Amino acid sequence: MKYLVMCEGSNEETLINLLLDNDKLKISRDDLIGRRPYNVRQLKNPVIKTELKHYNNSVIIYRVGDTQKDVLVIPKDLKNIVLRKNIFKFCTKPEMEILLIINENLINEFNKSKESPKEFAKRNIIYNGMRYDQSNSFLESYYGGKKINKLVDSIKKYKHMKKHDKEELYLADLLK
Repeated sequence: MKYLVMCEGSNEETLINLLLDNDKLKISRDDLIGRRPYNVRQLKNPVIKTELKHYNNSVIIYRVGDTQKDVLVIPKDLKNIVLRKNIFKFCTKPEMEILLIINENLINEFNKSKESPKEFAKRNIIYNGMRYDQSNSFLESYYGGKKINKLVDSIKKYKHMKKHDKEELYLADLLK
């Protein structure tokens, strides 16, 4: 069975790609529909629909994002491929930037602030002279190459710090 990884935004897609490229996940690119994660929230995207129809077997869907309140709508023409029981949510609440805050050991300062993780990270996280700016290039530079274990460690720490709703999994649950 193949997997379809749907990322809420481009930053989540960047992190999943980094983890895939560094063999840190339980799944590999060979396990993925299209051999990559997709930056989409719904299945109506024509590229995804084509990929799923071409595969034409049941898939497991992993939805990755900070908040996932929207219900995944399964188009009629995909009902035999996408089963509700095979859809799983992996969250980083309240926002993905919480992983940077954890990595920088700024969680206590963040908890005292009234800022969102995104605002806090923009104000407090600097790497190689660059202030965090929500860009994929910042994340690739910050976590890329031999620094990938920083990301893995932050993901593991996050799981022990935050409580999720029953149906929401943690990124740590995807790690090897």
